[in-house]
Amino acid sequence: MEKIRTYWKNLWNRVLHRAEPDEAHLSEEYESQETPKGIRHRLRQAQCWIKEHKKSFAIGVAAAVLLFGCAFWFFLRTYHNYEVVDSMERKTDTSANYYFREDGVVCYSKDGISFTDNNGQVIWNQVFGMAAPKMSTCGDYMAIGDVGANSVYIFNGTGLEGRIALEKPVQDIRVSQQGVIAVVLADNDANQINLYSKQGEILASVKASINTKGYPLTLALSEDGTRLVVSYVIFNGGKISSSLVFYNFSNQETSSEPAGSFDYDELFPRLEFVGTDTVLACGANGFYTYHFKDTVSEKFSCAFKAEAKSIFITDKNVGVITKNTEEAKEGKTVDKYEVNVYRFSGGRAASFTFDFDYKSVSASDKDIIFYNDQECEMYTYRGHKKFQYAFEHNIESILPGIKSEEYILIDVQNVQTIRLK
Repeated sequence: MEKIRTYWKNLWNRVLHRAEPDEAHLSEEYESQETPKGIRHRLRQAQCWIKEHKKSFAIGVAAAVLLFGCAFWFFLRTYHNYEVVDSMERKTDTSANYYFREDGVVCYSKDGISFTDNNGQVIWNQVFGMAAPKMSTCGDYMAIGDVGANSVYIFNGTGLEGRIALEKPVQDIRVSQQGVIAVVLADNDANQINLYSKQGEILASVKASINTKGYPLTLALSEDGTRLVVSYVIFNGGKISSSLVFYNFSNQETSSEPAGSFDYDELFPRLEFVGTDTVLACGANGFYTYHFKDTVSEKFSCAFKAEAKSIFITDKNVGVITKNTEEAKEGKTVDKYEVNVYRFSGGRAASFTFDFDYKSVSASDKDIIFYNDQECEMYTYRGHKKFQYAFEHNIESILPGIKSEEYILIDVQNVQTIRLK
């Protein structure tokens, strides 16, 4: 004790006289406190402080426990209700489709298309007649083609940008951020894919015999409209296979020849650019990612544990729902389905099981939403059940909202923006 008092007295005197402390001397005195006797002394001091400040200490501990409990409740609770933030009545054809943008909502059907801003004001509308409208979006641009007919409309946030009359019926369509569109044209003997400007000028063309190249199942167009990927289905001797063919139209001298191709024994009905130079191809048994700029190369591949029941794609991830293959232990049951979410760059972002008989799935990079005609369950990527609800009426879909923690609920009568509570 005497050494400790001497230590603090000397230190205080040095501070008062602005003297430099003798580091060796201080170190020697400080080390004396690290003896068992010094440690016991500090423990006794702590006990005395707690006794003297028992009330304050108890309040601090209670506050910490309360804070931890609130955080635990906030992040791990399950919501069982919701509130309506905004609502729009479906006055048009109930078969209409909706595309939600940051500045409003686009509604399109067989009879036309309209854009309504976030204040509920109709900014523009276009009347047309289509038997089977199909929309593609990228950035500010939207393209709608009538599958089986010969017309394509191109829109942006301000309205109609162009209308193209095609020489052959539309089979599929994609649009880029600049308004360049890729259109698969139907033909009996050969498939043709043309790239058009907003004014209808043909920028590039790909034509291949169905007997040699195959049938175009789906396609993907880069944001700048210079690169195209096509998933072809090949029928050969009773066997079905596929070929992913990559085209680069940025170089006019080599644009007529593919930049690369990959052949597989499975089909890929989902094909998307998920980044400036990254392409994602999804099949029932797995997925692949490719780096595609001037040349093309495979980046990552993943085989699913079982055949996919559903696949969803977000800004950063691809998710697959399969049947749960885990065997139940004696006297116990297992969940019906398993969710695995993978990053485009490789690696698993989430993995959990659930036991809800869903019909459809939608997702963001935070939540995964399962729903059927009257029920909904929502999970976080950690597998926590965030929301569970049974509706009194049939619903068509529940989608992630534009704003965080908001969701889009669509039923026969209304399109509502909701928030969980």
